[in-house]
Amino acid sequence: MSPTSQSNVTTKQSGAVKHPLVVSALEVVQSATNLYLFKARASVLFDALSINRRVEDKDEGYQRALSVSRVRSIANYIKAKRAIPGAIVVSLDKAVFASATGVLTIPKGTDVGWVIDGQHRLAGAVMAAREGCDVELPVVAFIGLSDRLQVDQFVTINREGKNVPTSLYLDLLKLLPFKNPADAARERATDIGTDLRREEDSPFFERIVVTVSPKSGQISLTNFVRKITPLVVPDKGMLYVYSQREQVAVVSNYYKGLREVFPKEFDKKDSIFFKTLGFGALWNAFPTFFNLALKNQSGFTVKDVIAIFKKIESFDFSTWAQYGTGNQAEMNAGEDVRTQLLVAFNAVDGGSLRV
Repeated sequence: MSPTSQSNVTTKQSGAVKHPLVVSALEVVQSATNLYLFKARASVLFDALSINRRVEDKDEGYQRALSVSRVRSIANYIKAKRAIPGAIVVSLDKAVFASATGVLTIPKGTDVGWVIDGQHRLAGAVMAAREGCDVELPVVAFIGLSDRLQVDQFVTINREGKNVPTSLYLDLLKLLPFKNPADAARERATDIGTDLRREEDSPFFERIVVTVSPKSGQISLTNFVRKITPLVVPDKGMLYVYSQREQVAVVSNYYKGLREVFPKEFDKKDSIFFKTLGFGALWNAFPTFFNLALKNQSGFTVKDVIAIFKKIESFDFSTWAQYGTGNQAEMNAGEDVRTQLLVAFNAVDGGSLRV
């Protein structure tokens, strides 16, 4: 396959049906939901269906980024005459099923159907089709599923899948129709991260990533949410009583003050502050830091944060390397910061917030 053809398979997909597509189908009823089972050639499916991929810095789409290597591997697997039994799960916007004849009709048009699960299998199968091996694929179809319910199905199917980035799941939380309290707290932490990664004056601008792996100087949304969620848990988190605007300001000011007092370490390409160990350690020390700021500065503006960090400006972050990795390492490194803070101050109390 030429590079151009391969790119057409792995880039954003918007499907179209030039003439009504008619297939034999079996109707399956599960509680109040009707599903339709049918088969179709990979080439036909790919041309007809759209794939709603998530855009890194926009609230668009829900599918994870397509892996070119995985698509190529699936194509080779199919060309080796091996079976792909898993069904492609789709939502058809305006399809009509005639129960008397068992015929499902997909009308002509663009974006008439959306892939919910199986985009890699479909892309791999169509790559194989373009190389001379156009196999039939089993399909399970919903009809008229809303965007939110498509997201719900995608998360339900893929949440535990090892190839689905947790960051993508977190970024989609706000689109889910049903959330438990833990998800609500993670959603708030996600919203805070989303605001910070998009604001140009934020210390996290373009440093928090969602659909791709973090590079040096970046952290994943998963890692960010992991440490911020406990701070915003309803009735428990120390930042829960504040508005989202105030919470965003607190997180931003903490790192802005860090940047001012420790610019050399902050500006390194592989800054420890954006590695799992350093990020975790700093947020483990945050409750003590926050309370000290409220007591001694009566607020948490950047100026207040700088004043607290100045008390430990001789801190040597290179000592954290001795702890290795993992949760215990984060706890040990965070305790180092906390201990030095407590040496510099006498008490820890709460207070009103000025950000």
